[in-house]
Amino acid sequence: MTMTPTEQPEQVVMPDPAELLIKEAREKARRRRLRWTSLFTLLIAACLIGIGIVHFTSSPTRTSSGRPDASAKALTCPSARVKLLRVLAISGGLGHAGLLVRASVASSSACTMSGYPIVGEELTSHSTVMASEMRFGYLGGWATGAPLPRLSITSRSRVVSFTIQSAGCNGPRPSTNAIQITLPGSRETMTARSFYEGGVGVIRGFGIYCGHLFVTPLVKGPSGNGK
Repeated sequence: MTMTPTEQPEQVVMPDPAELLIKEAREKARRRRLRWTSLFTLLIAACLIGIGIVHFTSSPTRTSSGRPDASAKALTCPSARVKLLRVLAISGGLGHAGLLVRASVASSSACTMSGYPIVGEELTSHSTVMASEMRFGYLGGWATGAPLPRLSITSRSRVVSFTIQSAGCNGPRPSTNAIQITLPGSRETMTARSFYEGGVGVIRGFGIYCGHLFVTPLVKGPSGNGK
């Protein structure tokens, strides 16, 4: 006769309470490290974003040549009162065309203007082209090697000037209807819609736009040229 051994009941192993406490403590420590790591990462991201915003707002814009645009710096004469006096044609040649712009400026609080006016030409093609900065050109500008002139603006109105220079051409091209002008350091924008040409008189509009548009620095007096 064959004897079949009786089955023994399985033994249930109870976890050690001390081991459970150690595991729970390790899990809490892991979660705590994860929270601190996430918070540190968010702080770094916020700092990088803040630095980027400050760099963007404090960096000067640049001209087409890649140089910093002096006229785009912080306003130095925000309360200046400006008035467009006259826009005159400059006799050009060798494929050049130019305008001499004269304006008066005053300020209730003393301030300083220096740099290049912001000039935009509104074309009949419903687009606007912006002038690049040019220290000195065929039709004038500021030729000396010294820093750009710094003009003291007070409550007494004074005359300032600059030139706009471009290429001359013929053919079917868009024309310039108006010129928007903002003096460096000023909030006010002046609009010119006509110019004066000797022997002809006042001419509405500014003729064909041929490209290569430049503006020279703001100088004292009516000549548009540095002495």
